[in-house]
Amino acid sequence: MKSRLTYDLFVRFCYLFGIAVIIAMMPFSRYVLSIGQFIVTGAWALERVDQEKFMAWFRKPARVKKYLQAILFLPGLLLKSIWKGFKALFHNKAAMVLMSVYVLHIAGLIFTSDFAYAIKDLRIKVPIFILPLFLSTSEAIDKKAFYRYLMLFLLSLVVVTAFNSYRFLHGEFIDIRDVSRYTSHILLGLMLTLGIFTCGYFIVHRRLIPFWAKILLVVVSGWFFTYMIMTKSMTGLSVFLITLVLLLLIVAFRSRKRWLRPILVAVILVSVTGCGLYLRSVVKDYYHVNPIDLKHLDRTTPRGNVYYHDRKAGLVENGNYVWIYVQKDEMTEAWSKRSSIHIDSLNLKGEPVFFTLVRFLASKGLRKDLDGVNALTDEEVHAIEKGIADVVYMQKFSIRGRIYETLMGYNKYKKTGDPTGSSLMQRLEFWKAASGIIGRHWITGVGTGDVNMAFQNRYEEMHTQLAPDQRWRAHNQFLTIFLTFGIFGLIWFVAALFYPPLKLKKFGDFFTVTILIMLCCSMITEDTLESQARVTFFWFWYSLFLFARKENDPLVPSRSVT
Repeated sequence: MKSRLTYDLFVRFCYLFGIAVIIAMMPFSRYVLSIGQFIVTGAWALERVDQEKFMAWFRKPARVKKYLQAILFLPGLLLKSIWKGFKALFHNKAAMVLMSVYVLHIAGLIFTSDFAYAIKDLRIKVPIFILPLFLSTSEAIDKKAFYRYLMLFLLSLVVVTAFNSYRFLHGEFIDIRDVSRYTSHILLGLMLTLGIFTCGYFIVHRRLIPFWAKILLVVVSGWFFTYMIMTKSMTGLSVFLITLVLLLLIVAFRSRKRWLRPILVAVILVSVTGCGLYLRSVVKDYYHVNPIDLKHLDRTTPRGNVYYHDRKAGLVENGNYVWIYVQKDEMTEAWSKRSSIHIDSLNLKGEPVFFTLVRFLASKGLRKDLDGVNALTDEEVHAIEKGIADVVYMQKFSIRGRIYETLMGYNKYKKTGDPTGSSLMQRLEFWKAASGIIGRHWITGVGTGDVNMAFQNRYEEMHTQLAPDQRWRAHNQFLTIFLTFGIFGLIWFVAALFYPPLKLKKFGDFFTVTILIMLCCSMITEDTLESQARVTFFWFWYSLFLFARKENDPLVPSRSVT
């Protein structure tokens, strides 16, 4: 009995430790994250081993025959333990339905011709199958342990954002997306969004943690939001705002406190209106052109060199015309004294230095001559070397620069049809290609392994101007599922996402609803399931919130809970 208890405690410890490794390493390393999943897998496989048979065999005399028998006997015990785990799964329809998303990908092999790509795709999506299996068939976690896991997740986010901020403040990056060293820029934004809502839950619920801890969580959540603005995480900010609005709407219409409903609705209206007005002002500023008499421009610089003026070029940077008052010889002379990168070479982003410099000077309202280049600060010179073409893009605590980039990409796409370089315009091109594929394969789809091939063929048919290395997949998970498995596959996929919380009555649980909204928002602009890190992030937390807790955390708590 004592040995049984010791064994159970050891296996349980390994299981809980594996979950802790997954949570702690999620923002850091996908390799260590995989180790955590292996630990959980091992603990789950050993959880139901028949110890009486194992100990009976172990007490046999140490003979060669005994160890030869181990080759068959021990794997047999392990397989029986695994089978017991699957038998437990058969009693959990919700988990089976969620896992069926992986079965859907296996079924897609029927229409596949590129099996090498299909096998790679199935390997990436393994967490879709194993995480619901393990978390739904093992002993549930009590509330105290669950909250500790959430605090561990918050701590790991604080550490990773601190490291990244050091790189950001010291300029150790070329593109702002490169600031996130350990995981993708987009995924970290989604993690921070979940972190903010986790902090918010603990802050709002009075009795969960002491007051001093709530103050600390206010600071932490404020830091997470600031970090997303600082690193211009548009996906993270967008998902956060949409999730916040939807959660407030749900709380407003489910709360029994009538006075709370108008307050929350007012907060939503003010927030949405504020965001709309800010966006409107940024767009207005972007299209504003500072008045200048193009017919009476100075002909020469203070040094007597002739300016180049292109009065017909409509390119404007931060309200200033770009191709007027350009004197390249003076720019070259001044730039050679400020930078080791030649003006006619490429910057660290792979773009012409001269064009970047001209745009940057225009954005500051400076003339493109010796005086203009000399007026640049050392920090601005380094920014130009990195490929930053507008002083607005250097603002550390503003997303105005990202909005300007989007508007510039839109104008370029509108004039030339080339979406390269603009994430939003590229997505429009991806969706256009996906729609074309769906039109031909809307019933059966192209199959699990032929998605990439179908996209490349479609881009050729479209005569797209996308650069060859930018011809990616749909960047919309719903479209990807539709074109891969057809209309019935899409219906099954959506049903598999929403059936588990419906079956388990989890639509009243704060964390389940939050991660589900985030997942759906993410899948509108990203191929969320095409990256193992993103699959693991969403499927782990969704499975944990659905299956691995003994108690729910109410979205609209009663007085006895708050």
